[in-house]
Amino acid sequence: MKQSVILTLAGTAVFLSACALGPRWQAPNMPVPAEFRGAGISESTMADLPWQEVLHDSDLQALLQDVFQHNRNLQAMQHNVTAARHFVTVQAAPLFPWASYGGSASKGMNQSGGAAVAQTGGRTAMPGSMNLSAAWELDIWGKTRNKVEGAMAQAEAAEAEFNNMRVSLMKSVACGYLQLIMLDEQLSIAKEAVQSYSESMELFNNRLKGGIGTSLQTASAQAALSAAEAQVPQLENQIAALENTLSVLAGRMPGHIARHGSLDDYADASGVPAGIPAHVLARRPDIRAKELDLRAANAEVGVAITNFFPSISLTGTMGYASADLRHGIAGHRTGWGVGASLTGPLFNGGALYGSYKMKKEAFLAAKADYEQTVLNAMAEISTTLTERQKLREIMQKQEQAVASYQESVRLAKELYTQGLSNYYEVLTAQQGLFPAQTQLAAMRFQYAACIPTLYTQLGGGWRAAHERNAQ
Repeated sequence: MKQSVILTLAGTAVFLSACALGPRWQAPNMPVPAEFRGAGISESTMADLPWQEVLHDSDLQALLQDVFQHNRNLQAMQHNVTAARHFVTVQAAPLFPWASYGGSASKGMNQSGGAAVAQTGGRTAMPGSMNLSAAWELDIWGKTRNKVEGAMAQAEAAEAEFNNMRVSLMKSVACGYLQLIMLDEQLSIAKEAVQSYSESMELFNNRLKGGIGTSLQTASAQAALSAAEAQVPQLENQIAALENTLSVLAGRMPGHIARHGSLDDYADASGVPAGIPAHVLARRPDIRAKELDLRAANAEVGVAITNFFPSISLTGTMGYASADLRHGIAGHRTGWGVGASLTGPLFNGGALYGSYKMKKEAFLAAKADYEQTVLNAMAEISTTLTERQKLREIMQKQEQAVASYQESVRLAKELYTQGLSNYYEVLTAQQGLFPAQTQLAAMRFQYAACIPTLYTQLGGGWRAAHERNAQ
């Protein structure tokens, strides 16, 4: 009869446990608008391409491979992802019965405690006991299942954060690599300016010594030369600092970064499709992470609700006790027991209700955080698309300016050779040319950097775990 009651209780509890209390999860709905500032929804997008096809420079690819394999921050976050997966196992453990064992042994005369036999009648005895016990807390209200759901969401969010860091590093390293090429070009321009201004300075000094030059010309040439000379160590310092930064990101000791090509090559190769994919919200790892944080917060609300209800546990134990272990198990007494327990709150000063309201507010905060992340993502994409379009127009004008300055320098030198003008006009033309060339290099870098920036903003360079599993 007792066993029938216990089995009936267990069966009823298991049946009831099929229903879990708490809000059912629904993914937030923030669709991408059909019309988008900067570009429309497109079926063809760079985000569908592997990163090697978008960032096709061999030196850059080798650098990125080192980043993905040896970056210490990525390695640390990968361990955090693994730890989060193990936490799911910890949270799921109460879904299963647990068992434990125990035993005791002692030796003495007229023992008063800590043994199976309280008194030994004046004889030396060695009593002992051994037992096995098991317990199972029935998840009737779904508290454990809500905890498991929250832990699983947190584990997936940790993986999404890992992917987000990977994508962020890809963008930072690719843009840093392009910036190195820009600095190389600007350094070359500065050295060319030093050479040209040195020639002008020598010429004006000779003219001044010959009595046919002026101090104004000499001072102007000296100012231009000194300014150009100051740029050389400044650019060399920037190059060294950026190389060290990229080396550390790649898990290397600070040192030289191999690179080749020119910004012209990258600007001309930037004609890849850049439309916005309709599923951009599902691709971006930062948005995915915020969505999973929201799901974990939703599960925490369910846990807070189940705390209002009692906990029901089934327990069982069996074992034996012997008055004297020196005689083995002869004369031992066996024992067993089964039971059920119910514990629940009566009064706790509003702690449970306060906890529920706190979790509810945390969910609403996570929801607002998710929505803000989506809006920020849309703004980032729109800004980069607009910047890329406008930079193309700006570069065309700057290229025209550089071409005009180059023609001005050529004509000034030609007139000077023919004796129709003095060399001061050449110096004046050069003072317009070199800054324009430096500025053009900076614009080409900004334009080329739009590619890795936009690629990562559109969710390229990774595939979420649920997408991989679906394939």
